[in-house]
Amino acid sequence: MNKKYFTDNASKKIFIHRMFDDISIRYDFLNRVISFGSDGYLRKKTIAPHINDKTVLDICSGTGDLSRMLLKQPDFNGVVILGDFSKGMIRLASQKFAANDNVFYVLCDAEDLPFKGSSFDGIINGYALRNLTDIEAFGAEIHRTLMPSGKSSIIDFAHPPGKLFAWLFHLYFYKILPLLSRLFTKKNYAYRYLPDSLKAFLKQDEILKTLKQDRLSGHYENILKGAVAIYRLRK
Repeated sequence: MNKKYFTDNASKKIFIHRMFDDISIRYDFLNRVISFGSDGYLRKKTIAPHINDKTVLDICSGTGDLSRMLLKQPDFNGVVILGDFSKGMIRLASQKFAANDNVFYVLCDAEDLPFKGSSFDGIINGYALRNLTDIEAFGAEIHRTLMPSGKSSIIDFAHPPGKLFAWLFHLYFYKILPLLSRLFTKKNYAYRYLPDSLKAFLKQDEILKTLKQDRLSGHYENILKGAVAIYRLRK
């Protein structure tokens, strides 16, 4: 628990909720800055296994960038539900997809989803694992709400295994990124939290184990030399 920002799971939920409401307007632009423009490539790689899914939940959707990439794929003909507990994020997402009848919005908690069991062919999630209070509970909800043989793809920042790249990544992520954020938003506490949250975050194999338990099968793939990881899970 990062006592610099919160003291328990309840106060973490309150902090995360407030933070994403605060930064929602600048969220998409800052994601481009953080990723040096690689976010489009990373989103496309994340959603690739879900092109033929008929019902997809984008949980902790933010403003819906993962869903937008999925909907851009010519072979995707399904329905997407964007779920997030930030009203600010959902409001901006609804503006992006205003003319799309295949997109729906739900205010919800990823650790206690308001959906019946076996509801989705696919569940996607982008850069939200560090903000959850209980990753095991999130894994249980993925298992419960996926259809038999359904699959989930989750992307988040990670810990690069190579020493040289890890040093360069840490320099950027922990030193330069907080300075850059001050140029674009007055809510710079949010972009101090971002690197701080990774410091205390589990390593990739630990995250995979926590998500899977004995319910799901899966693996992870390091991207950008391990600065980012994609977790692939199947029911």
